[in-house]
Amino acid sequence: MFDITWVLTRLGSILFFGGILLDIEIVVLIISLALLHMNLGLRAILTDYIHIEKIKIVLLFLIRISSIEISRYLLELLL
Repeated sequence: MFDITWVLTRLGSILFFGGILLDIEIVVLIISLALLHMNLGLRAILTDYIHIEKIKIVLLFLIRISSIEISRYLLELLL
């Protein structure tokens, strides 16, 4: 009944509303959970709707690269 993405999404929202302004570690945790949620959601959409393997592999690679770049820019923003 419960999926890991469901649990991580709820955990992120609880931490977000519980204490966004308390500490920088909480902000980093929330950003990492949001990036994980984005990555898992895009992978699920990709595996559901793209059926050609070569295109799927290329798009999975692009999703991985984009999540690395987004996390790098967010860390630069925080630091």
